[in-house]
Amino acid sequence: MRRTITTLMFLVALGLISAANAADTRDGSWQYYAAGQSSYRISDDDDDQAPARPAVATVGHADQSTEERNALYVADGAGSGLAQASFLQGDCGCNQNACGCQNQCNSISGCMGDCGCTCDAFRIEWLGWFSRGRNAPPLVTTSPVGTAQADAGILGLPTTTTLYGNDPIGTQLRNGGRITYSHLFNDGCTTGTFRFWGISNGAETFSTTSANNPIIARPYFDANLGTQNAFLVSFPGVTGPGSINVTSKNSLIGIDAWGSRNWMNDGYTSIDVLGGYQFTRMDDSINIASSTVAIGPNAPPGTLLNATDNFRTRNEFNGATLGLIARSYRGPITLEALGKVGLGNMRETVIVSGNQQVALPGGPTLTSQGGLLAQPSNIGDVHHDHFAYVPELNVNLIYNINQQWRAMVGYTFIYWNHVVLAGNQIDTNLLLPLPTAVPPPFPKFQRTDFWVQGISLGGEYRF
Repeated sequence: MRRTITTLMFLVALGLISAANAADTRDGSWQYYAAGQSSYRISDDDDDQAPARPAVATVGHADQSTEERNALYVADGAGSGLAQASFLQGDCGCNQNACGCQNQCNSISGCMGDCGCTCDAFRIEWLGWFSRGRNAPPLVTTSPVGTAQADAGILGLPTTTTLYGNDPIGTQLRNGGRITYSHLFNDGCTTGTFRFWGISNGAETFSTTSANNPIIARPYFDANLGTQNAFLVSFPGVTGPGSINVTSKNSLIGIDAWGSRNWMNDGYTSIDVLGGYQFTRMDDSINIASSTVAIGPNAPPGTLLNATDNFRTRNEFNGATLGLIARSYRGPITLEALGKVGLGNMRETVIVSGNQQVALPGGPTLTSQGGLLAQPSNIGDVHHDHFAYVPELNVNLIYNINQQWRAMVGYTFIYWNHVVLAGNQIDTNLLLPLPTAVPPPFPKFQRTDFWVQGISLGGEYRF
């Protein structure tokens, strides 16, 4: 899947670049005014053999006739070269256009070559992103039928196979969306932008029953004995039907708001400086639920034991944003690059819960706090605040269909240097039975870094 997406992105980019080169080099393929001359030629709208027409009275201002209004290039103010008309803002000859845009610094997003106004832009994109794999210890193991009960599911033995855990979680493609709204203010140089994005929760579920694996175990390290041990969810002759389900989820959303001001614009390249605010939230969780029916000898036959462990984390980043937006213009093709970094506070939260339900045959169901890995020693929630930085790189190749519509393909990379993930908070060291004096909560609070990256496909309407 990754190779397919990468290949598709490369082919689209190659096609757009080829189109741009053709636009710049092919004689007569685009409309233009000849710089410093008294005539012009519009090969797209007129026959190549059509006679030359008089130049526009003011050099650099497109005539409002049907043919001339759509010209892609016009002579620059000095009469020494060509400047784009349809997709770059020039002086336009309108000090204040229909929606109040002042054209004083040749801002890219303002007045167009025909003195039209595009003070606002609305962009919507589909996201196809991958994230860094998340860690988890071995949570479910099995052994071949015939393995001794004392060795079943024990980590480190050659007969034990890990069914879930000990491998990266959540490396699959995740779909998402991004919406961006921009408004050019009356000075023609300053733009306000609001952006919201999010990707799917990347849910991953593992499930097995004693019908598929007669021996199912949940491994842990017995701190009392100093050896590996395992809780048997299913074992022939000891339990009846047994099952286990493990569900992991990771959701991610982000909100940005910034103001940008044009710093440099030579008609072919522009650079804007931006500053603002950003928020991201990442929720991560792993839920382990097992069901066991005892048939002896340690419990009355038919006793049902359900054990649930739930590990959740939440990371909320609030910070200031600083960065640059660079654009390069080649005919109808625009290459746009956004680079910024967020500096601020990461609010990290770890939430652990668990319970056991024991249903005796013909008797009541008894519920107690604590599953297997979620014990009174670590059940609860805790919050930590840390300084964090969140850099982002976003590159888009844009095709200007006309003055209102644009199509684009892009790449995004975002990195968080400090997060807490659910799998890293699972402590498989158990002190059973629990001592009378329960130790302080959360002996394990581990941080890591995290990133997402991938492509985007979208469109923009300017009005």
